[in-house]
Amino acid sequence: MLACLSERRCVFVDLETTGTAAARERITEIGIVTVDFDGGSARVQEWSTLVNPERPIPSEIQWLTGITNDMVRQAPRFAELADDLLERLRDAVFIAHNARFDYGFLKAEFARLGIPWRATTLCTVRLSRLLDPDRSPHNLDAIVARYALDGEQRHRALGDARVLWRFLQRLVERRPPLEVDEAIRTLLARTSTPPMLPPDALDGIPDTPGVYLFYGLNAHPIYIGKSLALRTRVMAHFSADHANAQDAKLTQEVCRIDWEETAGEVSALLREADLVKTRLPAHNIALRRRQNQMLLRLADGKPKFVPALKVALDALPEHHGPFSSRASARTQVVELAREHGLCLLTLGLERRSKATAEACADAPPAPCFAFQVKRCRGACVGEEAPAAHAARFADALAHARIDPWPFAGTIALIERRTDALREDIHVVDRWCWLGSVRTLDAAETLAATDAPRSFEPDVYRILRSALAKGAVDVLPLGLRAAAE
Repeated sequence: MLACLSERRCVFVDLETTGTAAARERITEIGIVTVDFDGGSARVQEWSTLVNPERPIPSEIQWLTGITNDMVRQAPRFAELADDLLERLRDAVFIAHNARFDYGFLKAEFARLGIPWRATTLCTVRLSRLLDPDRSPHNLDAIVARYALDGEQRHRALGDARVLWRFLQRLVERRPPLEVDEAIRTLLARTSTPPMLPPDALDGIPDTPGVYLFYGLNAHPIYIGKSLALRTRVMAHFSADHANAQDAKLTQEVCRIDWEETAGEVSALLREADLVKTRLPAHNIALRRRQNQMLLRLADGKPKFVPALKVALDALPEHHGPFSSRASARTQVVELAREHGLCLLTLGLERRSKATAEACADAPPAPCFAFQVKRCRGACVGEEAPAAHAARFADALAHARIDPWPFAGTIALIERRTDALREDIHVVDRWCWLGSVRTLDAAETLAATDAPRSFEPDVYRILRSALAKGAVDVLPLGLRAAAE
């Protein structure tokens, strides 16, 4: 057959599932065609079973596969099949169409049982792309049509597994066996990559600090990330284990990867924040929600929530936070109140009902709920003076106060890579990052411009942490020339 598969066992595998995310969905059917190559002959065995997923199958998937809830109700659960399945997969080359999907689901199912399992994988999507780079698409329907592989029951596990075995046979019939053999050797030797990426897409990525950008079918990035070790982090997205649904989705969508090296973690964090703000990648939901971020200031002993982007720079030390949203800020204040025995009614975070308010008009004020369960010191009923309550609230919030800008003016924060091959200089004024440059002359020029100063909470967190850790050197700007 093929030299690279001689005296090896191959399992052509297809699964049907309740969805696409291995972390939360389940298998409904397994189909395996086992081929033992021994010299010039191949011994073939087939095996398939329905699997009880222990959850309903969505109607659209029932329509696609023909597998209904009634069909799997009496089927064995995966735990009942695990030992037999492990024996069938043992020491075999795992071959599937978009192998990381099927491999990821099986690995997740085994992991739930505490069973470690790994296998050498061969993806027939990537094999098709390597042998036919100019012919697209490379989905199973297209391959069935291209190589005349019809006649099997499609979208059922055993039928699709049979198609994969026939596809390999057809490749050997239509192409020089040496060409097919070399392509399979290449894929077996190479770290697994998503099916739409070229096989060599990861080769040039350095294991240095930086940011990386995943692209789909157009010029707009779908995800932006950062790492101290770019290559390792990018490969972790494509580990085939699919620890989370986002990595599984990215694997299916990513067609191209770009990256930028930085001097270290601070530079990578700042660059990531800037790219997410300007490029708005679809999968960076958390970092994109900057418009909702809030600060808090005290007004007559009560919290007043203010959008972070609307606070004047000189007024920042009068505020606390930052908080990811108004709801998050309110939740954290409520938690502080419970911890310190503060009154939610006095803070304006709890309201008396209209009937209670009317009843209190000519009577002593009604206590808040926390006072009734002895978690409030009585500001609501006059047992604690308003000034004392306000002072305790201010003390409880002190840890979250925005730090005053600790420098006389604009500064350069200098980050150097340990191998001394790169140095990034970040120009900062009153917690506002004006940009990054590579020379001090450029930093002086940037500091002297009218570049907009805008407070951004995520940048504040990055800079504050970097200064606290001593991760950067600090150089005042505007004073360097005088010092020289």
